[in-house]
Amino acid sequence: MKKISFVLVAVLLAFQNINADNWITSFEEAQKIALATDKLLLVDFWATWCGPCKRMDFESWSKDEVKLLMQNFVPVKIDIDSNKSLASNYGVRGIPFIFLMDGNGKVLYKEMSYKSKDQVLNLLTKYSISTSLFKQNLINYYKNPNFATAFQLASRYNDFSIYFNEDVRMDILNVSKDYFSDSQKLLKKSDIENKDEFEQKIEMYEIQEAIILNNTKKANKLLDKIKEESLSSINKSFFYFLKYLTCKKMEDETQAIFYDKKLSEKDKLKVITFLKAI
Repeated sequence: MKKISFVLVAVLLAFQNINADNWITSFEEAQKIALATDKLLLVDFWATWCGPCKRMDFESWSKDEVKLLMQNFVPVKIDIDSNKSLASNYGVRGIPFIFLMDGNGKVLYKEMSYKSKDQVLNLLTKYSISTSLFKQNLINYYKNPNFATAFQLASRYNDFSIYFNEDVRMDILNVSKDYFSDSQKLLKKSDIENKDEFEQKIEMYEIQEAIILNNTKKANKLLDKIKEESLSSINKSFFYFLKYLTCKKMEDETQAIFYDKKLSEKDKLKVITFLKAI
């Protein structure tokens, strides 16, 4: 019932806040729609006095090919004169300024400049992705931004970045970093007892990121700095998984066999998925 009501609210908000050009004008309500529909936010910061913004409206946003691709996003027009705080939060110093964000406002892409129809088409084609893999985690964080929801969402972005095309994988991982940064700040304020264990795990997710980005030597160096005896019991399996991956990537079969024996069946399946993807 919670999922259904969330979607219904989002749809109702969409109808109430869409202008004549099918742009939503409320950032907060656009977020809810994005979360309910598994889409990214396409945010255009603009102003009524902005010449290049008007040119984009006429030469880019209004074109049928562009409108067709825009259906894969939740399009939001933000007038910087009436939304100064929001513009300031995102560092908007000039317009037009285009952002692509997840439903919680984490940025995958941003660029300040006029964009032609072809440039917009290329941009929207590249980022026409679904956020369904992160749906419940995104909603959980939106409703209750605490350490647990931030950490779970960051981890999921990191783990599932391998399912996205390489040209957007880095952006997915950057969003993961953003949520990990949030989780570390929230961890310091929390009353969780095993904080060191989570700090360790976040450190290992940074190593996993290096592996995903094919920076195997960096990952191996970072792993060599970790003393196995210093690891908490809940983090050892993750450590073995990362060691095995780096050994396979570096074609060190002797060490790979050693760590393969330490892997659970679940981790062995995960290894196969990772190696196929990266």
